[in-house]
Parts: sequence; C-alpha cells; structure tokens
Amino acid sequence: MGKSMVGFCGGYDMYISGKPYEIQAFFEAIKQLALTTPNDMDWSLVLDRLYMRYVRFEDIDKTKQIMDYCKINLTKEEDEESTNVFLMYFRHFFSSVSSAISLYETFGQYRPIKISVVDLPWYIIEEKRPLEEYDQLDGEPLWLREYTEEEVERLSNL
Repeated sequence: MGKSMVGFCGGYDMYISGKPYEIQAFFEAIKQLALTTPNDMDWSLVLDRLYMRYVRFEDIDKTKQIMDYCKINLTKEEDEESTNVFLMYFRHFFSSVSSAISLYETFGQYRPIKISVVDLPWYIIEEKRPLEEYDQLDGEPLWLREYTEEEVERLSNL
C-alpha cells in the first residue's frame, strides 16, 4: 500500500511537501552540510529526531537554530521556491514549529513537529501511531516505509 506524498506536520497543521525521495534528498543535503561544518551543533536533532522520529518539545529551539543555519547555507537570498524547493521545505518546517507552539500555548497540548505521510487516509492512520513507536525506530523513517495490511489494521484500531 503505497504512499505518494509526505510533509512537515506540527500543531494544527500539515504541509504537503513532496514525494518521499524529494524529502530524502533535502535531508541528504543537510547531512552533507553537517559533515563539512565544524561546529558544536547537535546535528542528531535534525538528522535523527526530525528526519526519523519527531521533535521533542524541549528540543524545539535548538532544532530551529540548526534549521536556520541550514537555510542560510543551502539557499540564497535571491532564491525562490520555484527555483529552490528547499525554501518550501524550510517554510513548512518553520510553520509547523509555529503551529506546534501555538497549540501548546493555547491548549497545553503538544502535537509534535515531524515528517509524516500526508495523503488521506494514511495521514489519519499515522496520527494514531503512539510516539513510543517513533522513539523505538530502527532503519528508515516510517514515512519512507510501505504500510502492510496488518499495520493498517492495527493502527486503525488504536
């Protein structure tokens, strides 16, 4: 059962960002930047937590700082989304952050910032997945995996 679109989610919002391989290429560019940048940033917040799991509430500020750094280094001021799709991904990420913080401040509820399948009905099914399953992930992120019938059944019944 295939997934066709994934995107950044957080708080009230979800953004259709692109095909899984496109988001993967975005993170590959971030990984290359991390490998060539001598600094003291905790890259695992982006290359593990955001890419594969979700951003913990207490890590939002540090994750934003790293993504700001990535945006400065992976885009140019004169770029537009039509010529550099990374701008859209950064916009979706920062909008998800704002939405997650707003929801938390308004209702005391944190709906984590993450990358998820955004196609319906998969998004609805994925929203039922407990965060513990993200924390225990090995291998590739859930948004890159195919759903099995058993998994769809299990998540549908949560």
